[in-house]
Amino acid sequence: MANKCQFRKKDGKRCGANAQFENGLCVFHDPARASEGRRARRAGGISRSRLATVLPTDTPDHPLGNATDVSAFLSDSINRLRRGQLDPRVANAMGYLTSVLLRSLEQGPIEERLAKIEATLAANAPEGNGAKRI
Repeated sequence: MANKCQFRKKDGKRCGANAQFENGLCVFHDPARASEGRRARRAGGISRSRLATVLPTDTPDHPLGNATDVSAFLSDSINRLRRGQLDPRVANAMGYLTSVLLRSLEQGPIEERLAKIEATLAANAPEGNGAKRI
């Protein structure tokens, strides 16, 4: 188990970060590395404040009515991602949503077929013999 930082916060609790072996302090509370820590925190804040690379608002919608349309959409998105025109986080969300859409597109015809089968069974079932309707 790693040693924890010996620094005490204002409320008296110890810092929970892993300590360096040399002095028992984490890199954030080591006075010798204070400027390095400030620089790292500043750089982290800058990178988090960058806007995600998204497509322009006038980008036309893709038709997504069948698996072929979804495949073309994913191909286009993958190429845009490779060229740096699309943020990986946005592409990841798009990939997830298209997988949900594909499952939905697969489910629709199955539900239609099931409804037809149920209607046929109901129409052919003899009345009054105690048969349950679906």
